Amino acid sequence: MDTASGDPNEFEIDGVRYSWDRARDLMLMNDMPVVAMLIESTLAGMMWGVERIVGRERFELAMQAAGRRSVEQEWRTFIAHIPAPEVAIEMLGGLTPLGGLGRWQVVEFNHELKSAVFRVTAGFEPIYQKSLGVEWDSAFIAGKFAGYCTKAFGTHCWAEQTRFVVRGDPYDEFEVRPSDRSVEDRLDALLFTAESSAADLAAALERLRREVEERREVEARLREEAEVRRRVEDELRGKLEMIERQAADIRAMSTPILQVGAGVLAVPVVGRLDCQRAETLMEVLLPAMVERHARAAILDLTGAEALDATAINLLLRLARAVSMLGARCLFCGMSPRAAQTAVNLGVELNGLVAYATLEAALDAAKRGMSKSR
Repeated sequence: MDTASGDPNEFEIDGVRYSWDRARDLMLMNDMPVVAMLIESTLAGMMWGVERIVGRERFELAMQAAGRRSVEQEWRTFIAHIPAPEVAIEMLGGLTPLGGLGRWQVVEFNHELKSAVFRVTAGFEPIYQKSLGVEWDSAFIAGKFAGYCTKAFGTHCWAEQTRFVVRGDPYDEFEVRPSDRSVEDRLDALLFTAESSAADLAAALERLRREVEERREVEARLREEAEVRRRVEDELRGKLEMIERQAADIRAMSTPILQVGAGVLAVPVVGRLDCQRAETLMEVLLPAMVERHARAAILDLTGAEALDATAINLLLRLARAVSMLGARCLFCGMSPRAAQTAVNLGVELNGLVAYATLEAALDAAKRGMSKSR
């Protein structure tokens, strides 16, 4: 023991510093609060009371679970930073006597088989059990070793005690092996035996209550997500409708219908004429002719790009559609190149009445209407 600091409220053993915080009335080990109690009386009485309420099997399972849970911080802050976990556990085992957990020895640590053997001397569990006159497992320490191996081997492990100080052996020994059953599984299994207690049923009901609460939280989250999704869909639907309206406006602007005379409509075609453009032209022109009681339609091709066979056939199709309404379809402004293309491709031009200018086409339309009267 080293008291070189000169403070009567502080001392050090094997590098571990103990001190008394008078302001808080706390005992500290390396500045962490610790409790010091008599193992053979205070601690023994505490363990006796718990075991009397829940029974030995549940008591030992609960202690194992507590031991497993206690390794989280040790693994995260110390063991995980050392390449060989068995070396880190052996190092911890040299310090654990200072905390009442006994001295640990790693007898075997097989990464390939995922198994290990540990020995413990001077542990607190055999001491309090001897004072009670019972022979229970050293379940807390067993849980710690199972927890270490679970993390080291990457699979769930279970610790089985094979030697017992409380029965006269020189040390407690634990064999750790992979297991397909967790502590929680073993506790749940007790619910389906004749030995299940009111405490078991209460624990099961509490788990059920938590599961129901978690399910409600999930359902609430799903409802919230569904509401958000609905709002997004409504917003997207509104944007889509706006885009469709804008597209309709653009189509209307790209295909203006002009009243150039009594009963005569004119449509300037600018740019490339493809199937989609022809469909739009037909969708706009035919209803306009019915609404305005038009007898003739003039398609002005002066601004159209070079017409190929497909474009000319589309124009013929439009002319036939207009004629089915009892009206005439006239064309003007076709370039010599487009006319030559039609001839070279052998496109049938029957039904396509073409004029050089819009004025000539308008005169022809008026004459045609005069004759039909």
